[in-house]
Amino acid sequence: MLARQLPIKGKSGVERKSVEIAIYQLSDQIRRIDQKLTMKIENNISSQYYDRLNEMEVIKNRCKHLKEKRSILEDKSTSF
Repeated sequence: MLARQLPIKGKSGVERKSVEIAIYQLSDQIRRIDQKLTMKIENNISSQYYDRLNEMEVIKNRCKHLKEKRSILEDKSTSF
């Protein structure tokens, strides 16, 4: 229980300080959850970015290799 109830002359209620502490603790928990979520999202975006960058590099290298092969084949066909 976050706040304890105090009987006050026939009335039931909670102590103001207990409520303030409980709200502060909830606020702190929400802040930490938000930080963790933000870090996970940033890491995920960064990871996907570098994955795509590597894929693009592989495709560039394949294209370069194919152009070189094509050039070699064209040179061979013109030499006959």
